Amino acid sequence: MQSLEILIPIIFIAGILVGLIFLRSKREEKRARESGGKLRSVKTADALAGTEPRVEPDLIAQATERARQAADGELSSTIKADPTLGRLLDENEIPTPTEEPPIYAELEREEAEEAKAEEAKTEKTEVPADPRSRAVPPVDSAIEWILDIAPVDGMQFALGGVKSLKLELARLNLPLLVRVFAQSSKDGLYYEAEELHFPARHVVASMVLANRAAKLDEVGASRFYQVLEQSAAQNNVVIRRELEPGQAVLRSATLKNFINYFDRKIEVVIAPVDPEHPFDLEAVSKAAQKAGFESSSGCWELRFDPSERDPVISLAFGPEGTDTLVLTYDLPLGNLARGDLKRYFALANHLAAELKSRWSDCSKHPVDAGGAMLIAEQAEAHGRLMTENGVEPGSNRARLLFSR
Repeated sequence: MQSLEILIPIIFIAGILVGLIFLRSKREEKRARESGGKLRSVKTADALAGTEPRVEPDLIAQATERARQAADGELSSTIKADPTLGRLLDENEIPTPTEEPPIYAELEREEAEEAKAEEAKTEKTEVPADPRSRAVPPVDSAIEWILDIAPVDGMQFALGGVKSLKLELARLNLPLLVRVFAQSSKDGLYYEAEELHFPARHVVASMVLANRAAKLDEVGASRFYQVLEQSAAQNNVVIRRELEPGQAVLRSATLKNFINYFDRKIEVVIAPVDPEHPFDLEAVSKAAQKAGFESSSGCWELRFDPSERDPVISLAFGPEGTDTLVLTYDLPLGNLARGDLKRYFALANHLAAELKSRWSDCSKHPVDAGGAMLIAEQAEAHGRLMTENGVEPGSNRARLLFSR
């Protein structure tokens, strides 16, 4: 009985002690949670792993802050020292990350530019321009009579019809240059009738009103107009024209007067040193071809441009037969700026040396340096006067008017 009385107080005291210990632990746990925002957990390095010694959190923060401030100061000073490096980006200028890296867009842009450049190069090399084609027909309304016919919308001139028109005009045997241009239905460019290979949308026929050989008269104008009128009737269209036949004839007379006034030449005579030994035909032909002349009917001709119909310089035997040669320079057809007159005097010296002869003017007076300068001045004055009147020597207009 006594032992029981002793045991009960002991148990009661032990229970109180346990309760106190439990309450104390709860209180300490609560206190630790409250101070958890101020304290940081300390990570202890593993000695077996060979890691570095533990560093206090406040030391890390302080070191990081000092390093950041030092880096910012160094970068700022660098930018001030060298402005070519640019500037720091603000927060709103920092690009936002995207699902597709920006390098892909850059690569696609470069590929597109390369493809475009390659396509342009291919188009340029695969489709060369036809040198015979023209955006507009090369006719001159100031010196040509121009007639044109165009079919109704949706219609075309047959290829055979265009060439037949050219053939009918050629059969007229007019002493004036006649040309036919047709607009191809394939590319919309103009070709001469003999160069056309497709049906035409538009046909233009022109005739030079006057040249050195002739001028347009009423009979020639009527015949030319009738051929165009028949072609237009076959296609149920009308002829379009700037001049009526009578007006074309009147303008032709004016142009003929202009041609007669400006039709001038420079001639020098080449004669053997020994009058008893006239020129040999074979020797003259050999010397002329060596100088660039081409043999023609009874003479030798020199063209500086293959497209020229008439020669700028020609060589032929004089009225005395093989006793003299006449070297002629055509003033309206020559181009002084190209150096045609200088070439003319050089040829005179060359031929005289090759044929063992001497050259002089038509009055048998030798041409020295002073005489050559005088001739050049007269040629320049002639060219200026022609240009002031609307025809520049050596131009396409001059070639048409002073054709033979």
